Amino acid sequence: MQIITLTTDFGGTDPYAGILKGVILNIFPYAKIVNITHSISPQDIWQASWTLESSYYYFPHGTIHLCVVDPGVGGLRKPILIETKNYFFIGPDNGIFTGILEKEHLINVIELTEKKYWLADISQTFHARDVFAPVAAHLSKGTTPKDFGKILQKEELVKLPQSNFSKNEKGCIGIVKHIDRFGNIITNIPDSSLPDKVCGKFKTMDFKGFVSSYSEAEPNKLFAIKGSSGYLELFINRGNVSKVTNAKVGDKIEVKFESVVVK
Repeated sequence: MQIITLTTDFGGTDPYAGILKGVILNIFPYAKIVNITHSISPQDIWQASWTLESSYYYFPHGTIHLCVVDPGVGGLRKPILIETKNYFFIGPDNGIFTGILEKEHLINVIELTEKKYWLADISQTFHARDVFAPVAAHLSKGTTPKDFGKILQKEELVKLPQSNFSKNEKGCIGIVKHIDRFGNIITNIPDSSLPDKVCGKFKTMDFKGFVSSYSEAEPNKLFAIKGSSGYLELFINRGNVSKVTNAKVGDKIEVKFESVVVK
């Protein structure tokens, strides 16, 4: 009875997320269902990929991660099940599993072609309900992964473009990977790549050094902190970096090491 997590862009107003749970429980009443989030921005594959990549490993081994952000629903994209050494991932092959393919030891990738594990009536607009949720329920119930369809090669899967990150002895350049609901900037610059003394520039704002907690920072100024996800974060105490700088995912961030001054 593995845990089944749900990550979607369905929000909390419509019944879609609740319907997924109903489908799963109807097939396997003993399923353990946990919401990661249903608040991914509509059709934002990048945000879905980051959310799953930064959260999946906090769950027990054997957890089934169902992730559905699916702007191509009903189209040519493939429904897939990824089996890794420690986890299972179910959803559309549209790039949302890019980080998983980079970090996890792959066992099998299955294209979900066995319709006996789907609902009887398939909508072209709600594969989360009709395909992905039933497969997650049957997998949790004990069905062998290979029973769900045909084997795919890792090279066949869709991947999002790699994030731009470069480093030399003077500093590094990265990008905004995620903006959280507080307006904090989460970058793709690993904490492990940074010395203790840094300074940098983002948009029109400069920052210098790290603080060890949000409360250490003066209000209304830009500061850097080593974030909980293992990457450099930028924030304004009692403020919102995203709004002040009009930040968006993909924006460039410059970091200089030691006493190098940002001009």
